[in-house]
Amino acid sequence: MARRPDPYLTDEENPELEAEAITRARPAKDVLPSGLYEALTRRGDETVSVTLDIDCSVLERFQSAGPNWRERMNEALKKASGGR
Repeated sequence: MARRPDPYLTDEENPELEAEAITRARPAKDVLPSGLYEALTRRGDETVSVTLDIDCSVLERFQSAGPNWRERMNEALKKASGGR
């Protein structure tokens, strides 16, 4: 006996794409106006993960100020480097 699809996981208004439709699909960059594509894909400053040795007292000071200490530390480093 075939299993019936779970009605909570089925969206009749948005059916799965068929193979032929997937084959015809084109990248958004090729079909959207360039200004719209740029606005949709623009990011703020890119970030990168690094390992950094800092004094324990510096880390404790940022962490003790509460959540989002990484963001605050990043802002302090930006300001100190002349980035703002």
